[in-house]
Amino acid sequence: METARRIITVIFFAIFLAAAFVVVVILPKDESAAQRENRNLAELPSFSFESWTSGEFTSDFETYLSDNVGYRGTFTDISAAYKNNKGINSFGRVVETHGDLGTGTTTKSKLLVADDRVMEIYNADEEAQREYIDMVNFYAERLPEGINMYSMIVPTQIDFMPFYNTVGDSEREAIEYLYNGFDDRVHNINVYDTLMEHFNNGEYVYFRTDHHWTTLGAYYAYRKMGEDMGFTPMELSEFQKDEVPDFLGYLYSQAEATSLQSHKDTIEYYKNAVNDIPFKCVTYSYIPGEEFVYSGKTFDLSLGATYNMFMGGDQPYIEIDSASPNARTLLMIKDSYSNALLPWLACAYNKIIVIDARTFDQSVTNILNTIPIDDFLITNYIIGTNFRDYIQMCRDIY
Repeated sequence: METARRIITVIFFAIFLAAAFVVVVILPKDESAAQRENRNLAELPSFSFESWTSGEFTSDFETYLSDNVGYRGTFTDISAAYKNNKGINSFGRVVETHGDLGTGTTTKSKLLVADDRVMEIYNADEEAQREYIDMVNFYAERLPEGINMYSMIVPTQIDFMPFYNTVGDSEREAIEYLYNGFDDRVHNINVYDTLMEHFNNGEYVYFRTDHHWTTLGAYYAYRKMGEDMGFTPMELSEFQKDEVPDFLGYLYSQAEATSLQSHKDTIEYYKNAVNDIPFKCVTYSYIPGEEFVYSGKTFDLSLGATYNMFMGGDQPYIEIDSASPNARTLLMIKDSYSNALLPWLACAYNKIIVIDARTFDQSVTNILNTIPIDDFLITNYIIGTNFRDYIQMCRDIY
């Protein structure tokens, strides 16, 4: 009798697993969940004896089931609503999470959900700071003479908010520490006070649900760059302003902050004949040994309400040739913050070469040997200076 009962239990369990798989296959895949979570949902893993014995297949299959269940967004909203009703006080809610810069690794981090927004909490990593300083100085020592070298580190909005800026470490102090450690050859572009002034004036310079600055925030940085780099910035009145509504950013999905659905962001963008242009994008990694070249758009509206509409997202290598009267060439190593900045810089440089160290698998040296460069810029937002693997990637591509 006991044996029969166990057999029945096993059969029912097998039927349950099969039914769960069928539900995943039959119910419509929730494509919107991928956009909200700012990532690609897991694909069905390939089976092999090695992946089975190592446990890799079962782990990947479990992730596949979780990612591809029908109405995933609805289920995550229900879960988030439950969590959002726990542990909230009048000063906001701190969310433990894992920060991901797109390097393949994560680091423990915290988010603060407060008022009408969610923000990253910055905690200084002294070892990473030293490595970031060494990386910038590595370039300062090796760049050919005659090239002007610049550095820009962008703060986040939490540092401009009284009370909330005490939750983590001071971004102002961290930026000053990093700048003071750079070689004398490096010209530091300090946009901290510029952004703080416009933020305190109530201007829309940072998103509420995302970690990036807005197009307007990037514009004010572009104006400060003009002062320090010697170009004349254009006025906002010279551009046509358009909007993409109902943007919910990466931090919204990370914090599962469903309360912010009533505080959706709007993506504003400004274009004219100089910056609303196609650019050349080269991806080296799709076909080993070959270039995969295509034309991108500075404002790719086909991607909808997502930060990826700027430059089509993070690309390994971009060449922008514009009609700017400033006949100079800029080479820059950047993170995703610069995606909203590049349309502005296209108005300031006749040619811009853009490298994302996370996916670029060629050599900066080869570029320097083949294309005359006037200005060289390394720019990241402050949280990026905490990712040691990313810092190493920036160094390795030289």
